[in-house]
Amino acid sequence: MTKLQNLPVCSIITTGRTGSDLLQSLMDSHPDVLTFNGHFLFQFFWRHSSCVAAEEYAAEDLIDEFIGKHIELLRSRYDILERKHQLGEHGDQRIEIDLNQFRHDAAELLRDSEPSSRNTLLALYGAYGLGLGQDLESKKLLLHHPHDWGELPATIADFPESKVICMTRDPRANFVSGIEHHRMHNRWVDTDHSGHLFFYINRILYDALPLEAYDNDYRVVRIEDLGRKDILQSLCSWLDISYDECLTRSTWAGLTWRGDQLSKVNRDPGFSEAMLENQWQSRLGLIDKFVLNYIMSPRLKRYGYSQSRARTLGLLLVPILILLPLSYERRFWSPSYILSRLRKGQIKTIAGNGTNYLRRIRTFLKFYLKTATGKKYEQPILTPEFDQSPFPTALESTR
Repeated sequence: MTKLQNLPVCSIITTGRTGSDLLQSLMDSHPDVLTFNGHFLFQFFWRHSSCVAAEEYAAEDLIDEFIGKHIELLRSRYDILERKHQLGEHGDQRIEIDLNQFRHDAAELLRDSEPSSRNTLLALYGAYGLGLGQDLESKKLLLHHPHDWGELPATIADFPESKVICMTRDPRANFVSGIEHHRMHNRWVDTDHSGHLFFYINRILYDALPLEAYDNDYRVVRIEDLGRKDILQSLCSWLDISYDECLTRSTWAGLTWRGDQLSKVNRDPGFSEAMLENQWQSRLGLIDKFVLNYIMSPRLKRYGYSQSRARTLGLLLVPILILLPLSYERRFWSPSYILSRLRKGQIKTIAGNGTNYLRRIRTFLKFYLKTATGKKYEQPILTPEFDQSPFPTALESTR
């Protein structure tokens, strides 16, 4: 437990479908890194724990509660969405943690420690690593993946020295991927409504900006760069771990992983250019692209993504064009969509169309003013170790 309490921590945050799981899977087999197989909302678990609410509890009961609520992290046959029931070279392997041993190890790690959220998280990671037969003494970094921005305040409160990785992507491709992929697979969660669209585009626009409220050392990492050795070497240097060739392959618990149910199956596990292709140029309307290009122009430039140069025209037209529904928003106003929701008795979903439309306009106008007034975008994008300048034009992405 003393070893775990002194491990440096790095947290991964996502801004949409930006490769946070991919990055973690590349780090999964790294000998210096202690991590779980994928993200989980630990702080949410802690806030809603029946054991924690009772104040006095046995460590074994708390671990049992965690196992019950996150069994898929220990027995991957149950993690269908993340496709962890099909691990290994032939898709026929699964993670099988000995639950009795996990419960024992986690409880023992907590035995002489303060029953805090920080120590509980450390004990869970330690027990998981032991369950995989890992040598905890060899670890140099605990890589935690809280994923959701709502998890970040409590995570940083527990680990105030934590470094933070904010994953990003060409925001236009991110928007298309987030709306279309989630809509196709909404048997898990209903995302085909204006509330999800606003949540998604709002998260994309703010990107890493919320991290400015903290004093933590952080870097923005582009999913497009996860196949670049120089970038991965720079990331390892920043994290004070060695570069390892395992960073070219995606695994969970050392078993080959080829992506979740929302992604294309990769023949070669790891980063692939094919995973980025979603034809956002043709799927977004002309007005959508014109507006997004303008209001995110400083960010597109900073991150090295392609952008239009119609600054003067954008200054005049974008405030008006922002008022028009986005191509994906028009769906929610169609008679067929409204009728289908009425048949399901989802009046609140329909009523939310107007509210979310106005929220989207307000947010777009806010970012329009930033661009119009010349405000720079200066987030610390990860670049090769000896080049901390913004990406040159030669590295611009057109996806």
